[in-house]
Amino acid sequence: MEITNLCVDQVDVRETDDELTLILSAAGTHIMAIRVRYDGWVDEVINSAGATAPGPGAWTLIDHELCLEMDSKAVAIFGFSRDCRIHLDVDDDGIRRVRAALLEILQCSCFVVDTAEGRVTS
Repeated sequence: MEITNLCVDQVDVRETDDELTLILSAAGTHIMAIRVRYDGWVDEVINSAGATAPGPGAWTLIDHELCLEMDSKAVAIFGFSRDCRIHLDVDDDGIRRVRAALLEILQCSCFVVDTAEGRVTS
């Protein structure tokens, strides 16, 4: 199985009336964004070139490891493998922001996530 491994050292969460976006960056360079557009509740992934694909069908966030299961359209658009693993080299507050954003953005996807209360699955 082919796996894409990325490392992120900065996370940013932006919310407007129309959307909520989690931006993942490394060394000041945008790697990808994961966004939900509230009109129609559409989730999507956006790469650094601005290409857009459907959001992952499943994801996990265990400790500092985020895994996204991309569909075939996202694989073709981004050149990532179906299994995209992202090491989040951020502090605990950054992990909390990622977790909160993903639980809202990707709430219709299957997930496994560690929380202060324990591991939660969809």
